[in-house]
Amino acid sequence: MRHLTERDGTAAGHRPPKGIAFEIADLVLAQSWAAAQDLTMAVRLDHGAEDEEYEEVIELHTGGNLASRSILWRNPTAVFVQPLLGRKQCFSSVAEALDSLLPKQRAVLTDISAPAWPVD
Repeated sequence: MRHLTERDGTAAGHRPPKGIAFEIADLVLAQSWAAAQDLTMAVRLDHGAEDEEYEEVIELHTGGNLASRSILWRNPTAVFVQPLLGRKQCFSSVAEALDSLLPKQRAVLTDISAPAWPVD
């Protein structure tokens, strides 16, 4: 792997990384959350995508599947989630970002009763 930065904080001929490293508490939270959801979490350092570079990203995988389900990265003000399929979303914390990845609960209607059954 190549080093992203030189002594002056920028890579030779390149911009500084778009994403910065996560706090240790956020990594522990993400690891616990992934385990509870039966996902595998991996931390990728010096992650590059096209013309963008990230100091650190969190990848979430399902089971033994090596393809990422989602990746998370952060900058000084926000946390971003990019699902495998879908649009990038922005959140104010890692907890909010992880919460957005939970399956949405569907409303179950159990209190419906017909006043009368149709007759032919």
